[in-house]
Amino acid sequence: MENTLFANVKKLYDHKLYECVIPVAKLLRTVLQNDRNIATLELEYQVQLYLNISLYKERQVRAALRSFDDMIHQRRLMVRHKNACLLAIESVYPEFKEVELRRRAAECYREIGNPGMAIATLLEVPVKSRTPRINLLLARLNHHGSGPGCPNKAEALHAYKEVVRECPMALPMIQALLELKVDGNEVNSLVMHAATVHENGNIDWLSTWIKALAQMFDCQHLDAARTFQRLHDSTPLYGNEILMVALGRCLYYHGHYSQAEQLFATTVYGHPDNLEAIGLLAVVRGQDGGPGGHGCQGGQSRQDMDRLYAQVTRERRYSADHWFIHAHAMYDAEKFEQGLNFVKQCLESEPRHQEALILRGRLLIATEQHKPAAEAFRLVQAVAPYRFEIYRELYRSYLAQKRFKEAQAICNWTLRTFQNSSRALTMFGSTLFASPDPKVKQTARKFAEKSLKIDPNYTPAVTLMADICQFEGAPKASIKLLEDHVSLFPQANLFTHLGDMLRSEKEPIRALEYYYKALGKDPKCERTLRGISLLQVSNSFIVSSILDESGATKVESAQSTGGSATPNLEWMGADCAEISRETSSSPAARSGQDVDDDGDVPVWHDVDTDMIN
Repeated sequence: MENTLFANVKKLYDHKLYECVIPVAKLLRTVLQNDRNIATLELEYQVQLYLNISLYKERQVRAALRSFDDMIHQRRLMVRHKNACLLAIESVYPEFKEVELRRRAAECYREIGNPGMAIATLLEVPVKSRTPRINLLLARLNHHGSGPGCPNKAEALHAYKEVVRECPMALPMIQALLELKVDGNEVNSLVMHAATVHENGNIDWLSTWIKALAQMFDCQHLDAARTFQRLHDSTPLYGNEILMVALGRCLYYHGHYSQAEQLFATTVYGHPDNLEAIGLLAVVRGQDGGPGGHGCQGGQSRQDMDRLYAQVTRERRYSADHWFIHAHAMYDAEKFEQGLNFVKQCLESEPRHQEALILRGRLLIATEQHKPAAEAFRLVQAVAPYRFEIYRELYRSYLAQKRFKEAQAICNWTLRTFQNSSRALTMFGSTLFASPDPKVKQTARKFAEKSLKIDPNYTPAVTLMADICQFEGAPKASIKLLEDHVSLFPQANLFTHLGDMLRSEKEPIRALEYYYKALGKDPKCERTLRGISLLQVSNSFIVSSILDESGATKVESAQSTGGSATPNLEWMGADCAEISRETSSSPAARSGQDVDDDGDVPVWHDVDTDMIN
C-alpha cells in the first residue's frame, strides 16, 4: 500500500498537480506513522518534502510552516549519517536543498506577518550559499519590514548590492539603491563592473538610466525627464512602455501634468493591460492641465477613464493596482468613504504604494478629517520624500487646522528640498500673499518673479503674479498677463479667472466672453456659474442669451456683493496648492487668512535672504 501511495505522490508532484499531492501525501504520512516497521527516514523525509512544497504552492503557508522544523531536523540527521539518499534526492529536485527550504519558510513567515522570523530564517543560510533570490528577499525584508530592528538600511544595502553584483540588469534593485540615497556614480560603477564580469553585450544605455533615476530621487524631476527623453530618442528603446512610464512619472512629479498625461495615455493605448500606467493616467487627469495649470477634465477624458475603470472592474483577481484604480474612481465620483475602503485594500496588498498613500490623505481632506490627513501625509513623506505633492498636501492640512507655524515650517522645508522648483516658490509666495500683514504680502512678488524666471509657463505662478499686480493697483497689467498666458494654455480655470478679474473691473461684456469660453470647456464648472451669477450687467438678457447658445445651465444674474478690485484670495489659495477639488477644505482655510482661537492672525516671517534674492 505504501509503495503505491508513494509512487502516486511522486507522479502527481512531477506533473505539478500540487492540489492533488496534498491529500495523497497526507494519507501516506498517516500510514507511515501507524506502521513504524515500514517507515524509514528516507521515505518519511521525501513525503514531507512533497507535502510541504505542495502546501507552499497552494498558498497554505501556515500548514507549510508547521512541518518546516521537522524537515530541517530530519535533514540534519541524514547529513550526520552521510545518507547517500539525500544527495540523490537533491540532485533530482534542486528545490529540495536546504537553501530553498529556508527561502520558502521565510516567504511563509512574511505572508503571515512575521518579518523578524523571516529574516532570522534567511540569516541561517551561509553568506556564500545565498542566491540572488535569497538576497533579494533579505533586502526587501530589511528595507520594508515592520518588525523589531526594521527597517535596517545597512543590511538592506548590502543585500541589494549582492543582487546587483550577480545580476546587473536588476533594475528594481538599482532603483532601490538609489532610493536609499546611494550615490549614482557608485551604483553605476557597481553595475558596470558586474556587467563586465557577467555580460558580453553593450549596456551603456544603463548608465543613462541610472543617472535619470538618481536625478529623480534627488528631487531634480525635470532633469530626470530630460535624461529619460534622451534615452528614449537616441536608443533602440524608443517607444518602450517601461521607459515611457518612467518619463511620464518624472514629468508628473515635476507638475507637467499635460505632457505626463500624453505619455501615460499613449502607453495605455499600446498596452491596455498596464495597470500602473492606467493608475497614473487617472491621477494626472485629475490634476492641473498644462504645465502647471489647474483644469477640469473634458467630457472625452471622462469617457476614456470610465472605459478604463470598467475594464479593470472585469478582472477576477485584484492586485494592489486594481484596488488603487477602484479607489481613484471613487475619488473622481466623490464617493470618498468607498474610496477609503478601496485604499485600505490596496495598502494591505502593498503597504508602500505611493499613489495610494497620497490618495488616502486626499480622501481624508475631502471628508474634512484634516488631522488624520496630516498624519497620513507624514507617513508617506517617509516613504517618498522626493514627491512635491506630499509637502503641498501636508501644508494644506496644517492650514486647514489653523496650525500656521507648522504650515510655514513645511513651506520652508519645501523650499530647501526643491530649491529650483517653480511649484515650491509659488506655494511659498501664495502663502505670503495671503498674509494680512502688508509688509509680508509685498515679499510675495519676489517669489512669483523667481518662479516665472525658472518656468515662464507655470500657470499658478502666472495667476499669482496677476493677483499681485491687481492688488498693487495695476489691473490692466494683470489682465494682459493672463490673456497672454491663456492664448497658449486655453484652460477653463484661466478663462474663469479672467472673467472674475474683468467682472471686478466693471467690464461685463468681456467678462461674459471669458465665462462663455470656460463653460465651453466645462459646462458644469461651479466657479464659472457662480461668477456669472455675481456678474452685474445693465441688460440681464445678455447673460440669458449667451448661456442659451452655449447649451449650459441657465443662471439668473444676482446682485454682486461688492465688486471691489481686491485679489481673489480663494483662487490664489487653490493655485498655490494646485487643488483638484475646491470642496476639500473650507474657503477660509484655503485663503490662508484664518485666525487663531485666541484671535491672533497668522504672521509669516523668517524668510531666508537667499530664498528672496
